[in-house]
Amino acid sequence: MGELRPRICIFIAPVQVGNTFNNGINWNARQPFPMRNHKALETYLNRYGEQSGLQPDLQQVFRQIRDEFGCRRALYPGCYLHITPSLVFPAVCYVDSLKGITRALADQELLAYIGTRKGYAEDAEITCYEQEYEGFNAEPPASFDLLISLNAGAVSQAAKGFLRPGGLLLANDEHHDARRAFTDPDYRLIGAFEKETLRLATSEEELASCFRLEQGTYITRDMVAADAGRPPSRARFKPAKPEEAYLFRK
Repeated sequence: MGELRPRICIFIAPVQVGNTFNNGINWNARQPFPMRNHKALETYLNRYGEQSGLQPDLQQVFRQIRDEFGCRRALYPGCYLHITPSLVFPAVCYVDSLKGITRALADQELLAYIGTRKGYAEDAEITCYEQEYEGFNAEPPASFDLLISLNAGAVSQAAKGFLRPGGLLLANDEHHDARRAFTDPDYRLIGAFEKETLRLATSEEELASCFRLEQGTYITRDMVAADAGRPPSRARFKPAKPEEAYLFRK
């Protein structure tokens, strides 16, 4: 039964609905998860499934991280219903304040999907906290191999302490978090997932183009701060060659 029913721990804290990031700007105002109207697995497949066409194949990204760096324990703040990391990493901790998200992640059909498609032999270990990730302190510090920041605000800053020394941050730049990490001396850029192929580029020559502006200079902390109140589409400082996501080492 372990293969069909991953081990799951659920925690719910009294919080407000929705995630608010970047000095009070709500990028993703969301309603409580509509359990009565949509099944969790159906929602996941429609939004993140390989056939949806709405998202890049992040399972490919996660596999490259696992195979290249041996990551096994991941923290995913602002996850919504994106359970793809649990198909690749044996232990994943999800944190999201969306009301009803823990119930959705504990859905038996969704867990069976994980159990039959995971790419590792042991049982999946899934932990979910229904609360804001800012101020989250329920897990031990420096206890995760990988921190995932995808479209969820300033995860690189709020959850930095949970990464072990030498741990990795995967971030895209949809909420300016990849550039935030790029300008943070606690992180070092070690890879970029190319926009078309999702290939992990790691050479110095390839990484030299990351976060470089048209005029040849690089994104600075002041530039990140200046764009903090703007949605990514209206940012004043944009890299000339943006990639799908970036990998940093703490």
